Amino acid sequence: MRYYSLLANFLWSGFTISLAFSPVSQFAKADFEVMFHDQAYDPALPITAVEPEDIAQVKASEWNGYFPSLWRWEETTILGAIDGSKQPQDFGVNANLGGQAAINTAFPVFESLGIGIQAGTSIVASSNAVRVYELLGEETGRTQSFTTLGAFQRTDSGFGWGFVHDFLYEKSFDSFQLGQWRMKGSYLFNPRNEIGVNAAFRSNSDTGVFGANTPVTLRPIDQGSVYLRHFWKTGAQTTGWFGLADEHSENNAVTGPSASKNNPFLFGADVLMPLTPSLAIYGETNIIMPSDTGTVDAFLGIQWYPGGNVFRARRGRYSPMMSLASPTTFSVDLLQ
Repeated sequence: MRYYSLLANFLWSGFTISLAFSPVSQFAKADFEVMFHDQAYDPALPITAVEPEDIAQVKASEWNGYFPSLWRWEETTILGAIDGSKQPQDFGVNANLGGQAAINTAFPVFESLGIGIQAGTSIVASSNAVRVYELLGEETGRTQSFTTLGAFQRTDSGFGWGFVHDFLYEKSFDSFQLGQWRMKGSYLFNPRNEIGVNAAFRSNSDTGVFGANTPVTLRPIDQGSVYLRHFWKTGAQTTGWFGLADEHSENNAVTGPSASKNNPFLFGADVLMPLTPSLAIYGETNIIMPSDTGTVDAFLGIQWYPGGNVFRARRGRYSPMMSLASPTTFSVDLLQ
């Protein structure tokens, strides 16, 4: 229960802070006013009538789809969420439920070229959702610490690219240190729709011991997908994707080793729904088939934007290009 108590305190702190202080960005009030006027917020139209005077007014026909950044740390986000995960690394007999806390940010490094960097970290603390590990005398909890660092660029033509390296330190039935590379290409083909491709490639595997004397190897699962993101008039955003994973094992702690599943189908989605200029509901899910031996990962929570820029989330030129590493973006296989 301590995981849920910590998560509740984290969410309440973020909520009260966001109410106590006015948003840092002058855009926040403008976004909120436009959102709740008779005419619904339209991301295809930049806010001009209520823009700060020092921001050049841009006609919709000339707008490249990205909002400017008003201060260096405007793209910072803080997340508290409920997290559920089942992956091949759970040895076919386990699943996990717990809480996730994360902070992510991005800022420009070569503004003339539109190049920025992003960095973030998240912690997922969970307990077993089934009793098999306990009955086998194994750990009943798991802690994962993720770190993401990378670079990206968004161009005036609507094209974008990015890459990050994810590092994972995990303590469960043993300790593991894993790594992967993720890459993304995107194209904003109109003000409300973005398409692109994602790919993930493992960089570091690690070995450990399950139970008394069963050696195992954990490794990230290579995967690729195509996605479509839609920016709704209300300010909400939805993304869906599908693709293929390289392979994953179907080993089981009780029944023993099994043949790997080659090139399984994968699909997933994310959703971002503004609540106030500083708070939004945010969640992700990623599933690699088949569901009984593949991955079933999801989280849903409240995301705080200290800059008050919820209605421009992921629309800034220097918004983080890639999602922060978590179980939904870091799938782990187990080999015997």
